[in-house]
Amino acid sequence: MFKTDFVRLLAASGLAAGLSLAGPVLAEEVAEGTLLNAASIDSLLDKTLDGQPIRSVLVGQQEKMIRQYGWQMNLVKAKPVNITSGLLELTEKHKGEASLDAGKHLVNYTTGVPFPELDPADPDAGYKLIYNILRVGWLGDALNLQPLTFLIIDGKKGLEKEQGWVYRRFLMSGRLSEPHALDPNIAKYEALVNVYPNDTRGLGLLTVNYTDGRLPDVYAYVKSLRRVRRLSSGAWADPVQGTDLLFDDTFGLNLDPTWYESWKLIGKRQGLGVDHSVLPSLDEKASGKAKYPFMNLAEAPYWNFQPDNYEVKDVYELEGKPKSNHLVSRRHMFVGATLGAPKFYWQDHYDRKGEHWHTEFLGYKDVKWDDGRTGPTVTGVLLVDVQRLHATAFGYSAAFHHNPPDAKAADYTPEALPRMLE
Repeated sequence: MFKTDFVRLLAASGLAAGLSLAGPVLAEEVAEGTLLNAASIDSLLDKTLDGQPIRSVLVGQQEKMIRQYGWQMNLVKAKPVNITSGLLELTEKHKGEASLDAGKHLVNYTTGVPFPELDPADPDAGYKLIYNILRVGWLGDALNLQPLTFLIIDGKKGLEKEQGWVYRRFLMSGRLSEPHALDPNIAKYEALVNVYPNDTRGLGLLTVNYTDGRLPDVYAYVKSLRRVRRLSSGAWADPVQGTDLLFDDTFGLNLDPTWYESWKLIGKRQGLGVDHSVLPSLDEKASGKAKYPFMNLAEAPYWNFQPDNYEVKDVYELEGKPKSNHLVSRRHMFVGATLGAPKFYWQDHYDRKGEHWHTEFLGYKDVKWDDGRTGPTVTGVLLVDVQRLHATAFGYSAAFHHNPPDAKAADYTPEALPRMLE
């Protein structure tokens, strides 16, 4: 009996030694183009993409959106992130000039990325990252996105309505082109104006954001009076009528950092994002739902984009806390960490009770801009209200303009609002 147990002990020890010499078992790498969805997620979480466990690169509420709401991702190998032409050279030229004053306002800034080196241990790093996103023309000194069709979607019934909008943005400072500041007191003009259907035509706002952080000037075109009227500055965080967006949600974020209570850079990590989208664009020649080949409008909850290519990206994890009068209590954001490409890949918003309310997704690809630069464009924006099972989405149009050569500030000002309806 003793001899038998001793032999067994030796055999077990030898087996254990053999296993230890063999080293750790490596996780299986997924094949290029593997579809991550509700049916496959359990089998894929412990596999890897570019050597990273898939469960570790799902950020925010991505797993929830996949499991409960039909979100799908094509998993592909990462490609290099392209940077807007000329941006890194300007950043190097003006490196070290910009700083924050005691009120967290950006001062002594000319152009380029204001704060190219971010340290999560710096208590001001969150503010610096937001300025890196909002105050330089990495997405263009001027944007004119038209046709821009918002799809208003009920998660139980499907497509409710289509709305035509004009989105225009014009930077007055932090410009890539010279002069880098047309008015050093104004950060930008930004307009979102409804152009159809007729019952809502003319709705929308134009905001004038200032470099000193004061609340914006907010203007609306009153269709019945055919007049532009100034509104309360607090309208910058109001809902966009007929949609699920707030005005500070437009194009990912539209605000001054000082309007929030705080910004915290939690750290740098890796996450899944769309940087080289392969989705088809808006098809204006088609009719009905065929105009929107980028959307899965035939399958509940009806708001999901068709599966796009997701890569493992370096991202900053950022938390923004609005002031108590805001509808959102917390923004949890995942922003591209590549210098000069601070893309809003994914963000989740929480209501005043701290419960998950909105998820906002943006996808990107590189295009040639009107002025000859190479830079990113947004290929899709989706904001989902998970509490109401409702969503607002739009996709890329080949008619979008980045840095159109005829762009001038006068075409983006409050006086230009009526012309945006033409």
